Amino acid sequence: MVVGRRSAALQTDLARLASRLDELRVGDPPAELVDRTLRLARNELAHSSGAPVRQPLPVGFKRELARVLGLTAAPGALAVLWNALVILMAPALLSQWLPSSVVSGLVAAYAFAALGWLALVYGSLPFVAHRRALARQQETT
Repeated sequence: MVVGRRSAALQTDLARLASRLDELRVGDPPAELVDRTLRLARNELAHSSGAPVRQPLPVGFKRELARVLGLTAAPGALAVLWNALVILMAPALLSQWLPSSVVSGLVAAYAFAALGWLALVYGSLPFVAHRRALARQQETT
């Protein structure tokens, strides 16, 4: 009998709650939520279809890239000159102690390492500029 009363009381409470839920009206979702949801949905669809999603560059990206390139121009030129000097001077210095085939291999390995280092550093500059432009854009908003 106790279970039957609880069940009846529960049904009464649920019926009262159902009528209140029918009266409940919700406004439109915030525009930020809609934009974020659409952006995430586009990204998800792009990943599932395999097509890349092109995002617009942040405001000020070109200016930041020019700034970063300007700051690294002098050290980059100095690094290129230093590595060129080492590559040109190394065979004369190392040939006194090592066979010419080993010297050639060492110079080639150094040259490839130096080129790889420069490519890594200068190839990462657009990413640095993008990050800085995003940070500046978020500061202003």
